[in-house]
Amino acid sequence: MEQKSGEVAVHWITAPQESPAEADSGFLEVFREDQLIYRAITPPGAAHRAAFPYREKRDLRIRYGGFSDSLDKHETTLYFSENPAKSPVQFDKVDSVFVIGDVHGQYDNLVRLLGNAKLIDANRSWQARRAHLVLLGDLFDRGDDVTKCLWFLYRLEREAEARGGRVHVLLGNHEIMAFLNDLRYTSEKEKRIAQYHQTGYTAMFHVKESVLGRWLASKPALIKINNILLAHGGVSPPFTAFTLQSFNDSLYAFLQEDEFPSLLQEGVATVRGDATLYARRLYFFFGDNSVFWQRGYIMSDTLKNDLKKTLDRFKAKYHVVAHTPVTRLQSFYGGRVFAVDLHNPATEMLLIVSNPYRDKIYRCLLEGKPEPLF
Repeated sequence: MEQKSGEVAVHWITAPQESPAEADSGFLEVFREDQLIYRAITPPGAAHRAAFPYREKRDLRIRYGGFSDSLDKHETTLYFSENPAKSPVQFDKVDSVFVIGDVHGQYDNLVRLLGNAKLIDANRSWQARRAHLVLLGDLFDRGDDVTKCLWFLYRLEREAEARGGRVHVLLGNHEIMAFLNDLRYTSEKEKRIAQYHQTGYTAMFHVKESVLGRWLASKPALIKINNILLAHGGVSPPFTAFTLQSFNDSLYAFLQEDEFPSLLQEGVATVRGDATLYARRLYFFFGDNSVFWQRGYIMSDTLKNDLKKTLDRFKAKYHVVAHTPVTRLQSFYGGRVFAVDLHNPATEMLLIVSNPYRDKIYRCLLEGKPEPLF
């Protein structure tokens, strides 16, 4: 989906047929509240596009799919009532916090995990009321259903908030890589989506022109819920000079810069003519100690002082991180650090239940009841 210059363009792919001659036409219907405001039938083919003028700040519901195939019908809501606002970065008095590490396009695992934890119902809609769900980045790459995961979470975020809960999508290193056209780990199936639409994969997530890109660019990379500090890679002392807000404000500002898409291009050595600013951005996103790439708390057992400085700085008791894969959810440093990135993505989920005497900590699975982690 694109939104630019007063126009909304919708792209979709219809179900594959046995031969090109049997390809279906596409259809698109656009509703503002319950009123049909636009309808299009597209020529037979695999990939379809329809565009319509729209400048209003009102949400739209769209139906699309194959014109003749009764099973190839889909529906989603586009949230235009306001530009994606920068997400809040600190929350208190949350009873239950669920945390998932790198999903990497594993849609089936994701919805199964959420369903077993009763966060979503049989229709994959939010049902957990005031619970908070955190996804610690790296929705992108490796797996085949990245785009499907993103549209699912785009919808689920709004549903959760409407019911008193929250879905927090944080950015990880693979989101940044996708923004910058580093597609070394992107699956062929995901690349084919862009190829069908005769565009680049990165253009599908353009931070200023695509619906999903603008939504993702509004997301933080560092948040705190209750006494839990959450980040994709982890926060080390070089980054404790930031506050939660200042770090995420810098992230948002960097993503909006016209120079950002060229950050990794060979020969680019300045941002707005200043090599120091360029180096700062490169370190912010790609330094070994950056919040997106830090692995020290999982790879080393000698960083107790660094961890204490970080937890004290943000007045946190726990630090939950992803990025460095483990076989099962695991704690480090006497239960102060939790690693939630799994070799088999989205097959377990951390649950921390707030308690005034002692927090209760569980491992949620694809089936069965949560298991106490301690």
